[in-house]
Amino acid sequence: MRLTRLLATLFVVGLAAGQSWPAAAAETLIPKDKRTAAPKLALKDVEGMKQSLADLKGKIVVVNFWATWCVPCKVEMPDFAKVHQEYKDRGVEFIGAAQERTSDKDKVVAFVSKLDVKFPIWMDSNIYHLGAFKVGPGLPATAIIDAEGRIAARFKGEIMTAAMLRSLLDSLLAEGKTTTQAAGGR
Repeated sequence: MRLTRLLATLFVVGLAAGQSWPAAAAETLIPKDKRTAAPKLALKDVEGMKQSLADLKGKIVVVNFWATWCVPCKVEMPDFAKVHQEYKDRGVEFIGAAQERTSDKDKVVAFVSKLDVKFPIWMDSNIYHLGAFKVGPGLPATAIIDAEGRIAARFKGEIMTAAMLRSLLDSLLAEGKTTTQAAGGR
């Protein structure tokens, strides 16, 4: 309840200052022929094990850059957790790239536990990663990578909803089915 009031206050203050909250992202994918390879991303997870985006090739990957101190991140994270549970067995992986130091592991673990986040959390993302994915400099930011390892969608500083995520993921999953059918079911 407090978070809702805070967001409403920030929205009203922003409007009074002539600013607006980021508009809902267009639910469109980058055309297949205009997609570029996703940049390399290798970070340690909350357990200290090195993880790499390259290890997930063949899957659709949603990379969400966030932080525990980011109010819009707190708003969208429950939707990410919900959609992850719905799509995890369909060739879709979610990565929470936290802009938090490894020394803040306990704070991050408490945050994701409270929101029942079950997808992997990688630590120590930073502004350079946001720049490499062309989603920076603000949070939250999300990049969706297709099964071929190319950037299929980018969202800069926008709150992603479950409906937006489902729409994008369904479109990408349909692309994979079309490709498989065109290749004779291989």
